[in-house]
Amino acid sequence: MNTKLSNPVEYNLVNLLLNLSRSLDFSNVGIMDHHKKVAFIALNLGHKAGLSDQQLMELFKAAILHDIGAVNHRDKIILQKFDVNKPWAHCEKGSRFVAGIPDFDSARLTIFCHHDKWAGGNPSGLTGSSIPLNSRIIHLADRVDVLINHERYILEQNNEILQRIGRLSGKVFDPELFDILLELGNQESFWLDLVSPWIEECMLELIPKALISVRRDNLMTIARLFARVVDDRSSFTYRHSVYVGQVCRVLANKAGLSEDDCYLLEIAGLLHDLGKMAVPENILDKPGKLNDYEYSIIKQHTYYTYWLLNPVLPGQALPAWAAYHHERLDGNGYPFKKTADEIDLPARIVAVADIFTALREDRPYRPSLDFAKIESIIKEKIDSGGLDGEVVALLFDSRQELDEIWSTLSLFGVQ
Repeated sequence: MNTKLSNPVEYNLVNLLLNLSRSLDFSNVGIMDHHKKVAFIALNLGHKAGLSDQQLMELFKAAILHDIGAVNHRDKIILQKFDVNKPWAHCEKGSRFVAGIPDFDSARLTIFCHHDKWAGGNPSGLTGSSIPLNSRIIHLADRVDVLINHERYILEQNNEILQRIGRLSGKVFDPELFDILLELGNQESFWLDLVSPWIEECMLELIPKALISVRRDNLMTIARLFARVVDDRSSFTYRHSVYVGQVCRVLANKAGLSEDDCYLLEIAGLLHDLGKMAVPENILDKPGKLNDYEYSIIKQHTYYTYWLLNPVLPGQALPAWAAYHHERLDGNGYPFKKTADEIDLPARIVAVADIFTALREDRPYRPSLDFAKIESIIKEKIDSGGLDGEVVALLFDSRQELDEIWSTLSLFGVQ
């Protein structure tokens, strides 16, 4: 595919986070849309509480990412229970993910405290109104969504939800926020919006248009954040995405691509495995060979990468660059069965960067390989019609530079 790059100066931050947050909602029971619904409830509570436009945007960013620390499917299922025993591990991990990330560091304390109980007994040591307001709002919104039974009509259960939450007002939840929830809950439209296909449109009405756009430079920030989450799912991939991104930039530069394309290709490398959030960890970390069923589950990850990115980057090449890294030039790759004339140079670069990185890493079924073995395997893939020989030549010519990057990432451990 030879899609020409269209580089808008600004992107819709809300749509970008809404779509990427779907990766956080993959679990053994499918896509739960939990983050979207919590953000919707939180924004309604914040609006009624009189938050300013800027405060609403900060609330949205924290709410749409609040469970970012729950990276394993097992953790997500546990959090769907209303009474969660000691839920704070994912809060602490989530706060570490956003720490130091421009535009998201402000959500660090909110995420850390979003399961804090009003009456205290929290790891933060905070109680009552000393708990950040956004944390209190998200905690309430989170538990409301967990109580919804999606097999029942929403207006047959809304009063039950309010009653159950109400019994914990002043103990677990902020009593003033509960009063606001009661006011909201008196509107049938609030509940209908919450489970409707138009929830995103309803949410956008609560966020001022002037705060929705972000500069293109913010894409790298968001990509690095989600790369942290993807790579944390397995101890074998703690630096995988960031190294793929770095290799992509080096090879793109060697290939003479524009600085714009080099920049976006690094982002594609950072996000190429975003769809692996859909793959259960027992498959990711299996110490032996995958059976046919398990391999078919793995094959879906690039499909999801494409569709997590394409709706918010329409008409751009980046989603294909990120998602085509298991396609082959001979048309026998997966899952799109693209052929050489449909796979452009940047996508070929991501494919080479991915396999090179994977071979350098320890995996549950083998230790890392030395360079001679890596070279042999990659040359076999050229001969069999899988990889682009010219891109591989650029890779081997860049060995010293790539070794230096690898050593730096190994020294610091994370991106």
